[in-house]
Amino acid sequence: MWLPITLIDKLEVPTKVHPTPYAFQWLKQGSKVTVSKQAFISFSVGPYCSGVLCDVLPIDAYHILLSRPWLFNNHVMHDGHANTYALKFKGRNLTLTP
Repeated sequence: MWLPITLIDKLEVPTKVHPTPYAFQWLKQGSKVTVSKQAFISFSVGPYCSGVLCDVLPIDAYHILLSRPWLFNNHVMHDGHANTYALKFKGRNLTLTP
């Protein structure tokens, strides 16, 4: 899960040093950044609410990007055609629409 640095700064979210910093290369060839911070973020989408430890990156395309670990840990099923995410939350089936 990733968060943009500018949002972290704007909201004054506390960060901590990443236990294993790593280099990350986004879409552009040759433009690597070092991920050296993490922040715990509480978020909600409709009735779904949770928290996740995010790596902090200099991106401006998203506010929060829930990636493969979040999908895996929450047993989320993505329907690419409908662009929905289905999971169980508090014992109920829930479908999230971005």
